[in-house]
Amino acid sequence: MHPVLFEIGSVSVSSYSATLLAAFIVSYILSGPEFKRTGLRDELRDYVLMACVLGGLMGAKLVFIMENATMSEFLSNPMRYFASGLTMLGGFIGAMVLITAVLWITKQNFLHVCDVVSPLFIVSSAIGRLGCLLVGDDYGVRSSLPWAMSFPQGSPPTTLRVHPTQIYEIIMLLAVFAYLWAVRKRPAPNGQLFGLALVLMGLERFLVEFIRTTTPSFVPGISVAQLMSLGCLSVGVILIAGLRLRSRAPQEQGT
Repeated sequence: MHPVLFEIGSVSVSSYSATLLAAFIVSYILSGPEFKRTGLRDELRDYVLMACVLGGLMGAKLVFIMENATMSEFLSNPMRYFASGLTMLGGFIGAMVLITAVLWITKQNFLHVCDVVSPLFIVSSAIGRLGCLLVGDDYGVRSSLPWAMSFPQGSPPTTLRVHPTQIYEIIMLLAVFAYLWAVRKRPAPNGQLFGLALVLMGLERFLVEFIRTTTPSFVPGISVAQLMSLGCLSVGVILIAGLRLRSRAPQEQGT
């Protein structure tokens, strides 16, 4: 664990803040050639990525608070919850809300832009999970596996050996990113890559939640994050199925 990356005088730079900055830089670098390749204006890139950052941070913080505190707990000590903790799925929802607003104002094709942005969000999430590992956040349940870890300075601290679910998610998210990046240039209707990202991201989070310390939902045996994951997965399946049905309709009419 390295919660503090380095210190400059009395100012401490957390490793989580550094990984968030790294995630933004990587996304910005990768987005340049992609926006150009897909015919999107370069100035739109700045608006969309800023919407991702602001919407992602606000959504991730809001869902984290909803998952981890009652209203009375939050009001009694709000800085405790503002100072730490973000939720990836909340960040995705928040980013999508602001991106939708930006694309509506600029009159851009929503699905086309989401296809370009989806792999970037996935790789950013993988980098963000590295930050979770360094600060000891979002770890799993107790484990006796050889690679199990303890987080004595984590959030919350634990001296028990637990599943390093942050590492599991880094591996899975990088695999999802690699797949989406490999198929992004294949001919496909607008929205197909976005649908795939929703399905794979939802499936990844749904599975890892079974071994994570997480917030239970009103459905027995299912966490809040799993319900959100099922929502992402369902939207992705419906989107892909709708695109395939739409592409088959002209063929059937032609025959």
